[in-house]
Amino acid sequence: MEAKDIHKERLLMYGEHCLSRRAIHNWVQKFSEGRTSIEDEHRARRPVEIATPETFRQQPKEFYAAGFQGLVQRWDKCLNLYGDYVEK
Repeated sequence: MEAKDIHKERLLMYGEHCLSRRAIHNWVQKFSEGRTSIEDEHRARRPVEIATPETFRQQPKEFYAAGFQGLVQRWDKCLNLYGDYVEK
């Protein structure tokens, strides 16, 4: 079955949530080259990080304070410019 035909079927099933035709083409190509799993392959030098309550607790309080202070400053700037503010 060709990628375009698979895409048509999936589009009927998933609508706007369907993978793009290009993404489906890439998967068809990978499977035709011998791939047998849809699971992501391990990537060297790319650590896996999972956000857990423990990882949040390990951050120093200053990390969160700085983040909140930055939000307060941007919010204040936006309000003083009547919403005509974009962070660049």
